[in-house]
Amino acid sequence: MVLASNIIHPYFGMTLWEVLVESAVSLTLNEAGYVVEQSNTAINRAVDRGVIKAKLQRRGKIRLRKVGSAELRFLALSGEVERKLTPAYRREVYQAIRRLSTDAHRLEIGVMTFQLVDVDRRIAERLKRLQEIKTLVGEAANAEPVLRGINVPVYEIAALTRGQTVAEIVEDYPGLTPAQVEAAVEYAQVYPKAGRPLPARSLKRMLSDMAASGAWDVEGDGEPIEPRQIP
Repeated sequence: MVLASNIIHPYFGMTLWEVLVESAVSLTLNEAGYVVEQSNTAINRAVDRGVIKAKLQRRGKIRLRKVGSAELRFLALSGEVERKLTPAYRREVYQAIRRLSTDAHRLEIGVMTFQLVDVDRRIAERLKRLQEIKTLVGEAANAEPVLRGINVPVYEIAALTRGQTVAEIVEDYPGLTPAQVEAAVEYAQVYPKAGRPLPARSLKRMLSDMAASGAWDVEGDGEPIEPRQIP
């Protein structure tokens, strides 16, 4: 397995392995799922079944399960590995990845050799994108995540993509860019909001739709209304 210790990542000016060590040493399971492009359900199942190990971190009353670089690399390989290897051999591969030193270039287990250059590059790219998303998102006074610069709630914008195009959303929110809409969608994917789903149409669009449907039209018999004297 060729490591990324001697490959410079064009986006960071550092080695891919340095990116993994500095950025991915502690990711929540949702963040890990985003980085390795797997569902949150699949990542949680891998931890629950003991396929990979997670560390518990307390945040107030909440306990978060987090994984590191070795888990990311194994998960990124898991699709191919799961199809070709037995469960026992998969565990052996995972343990070998956890023991792998940063100056190693290959991982050989029996007759098998694993190359990780492309895996590390993709993980580094996804970590970079995750950091970009976080940079575009701030926190309002009520702790609600908002898009920086325009203070529009992130989850509100993400919900609108279910019923509107990106162009329509940008039109409804002056100052909003397509890149911010995409960031809102990805942020909501990594950090889902609990509770009822938000509207999939903006208030402006809903009012326009109601007007177009004639919801506010007043039907009468066409006869003039005679004035009445107030006693």
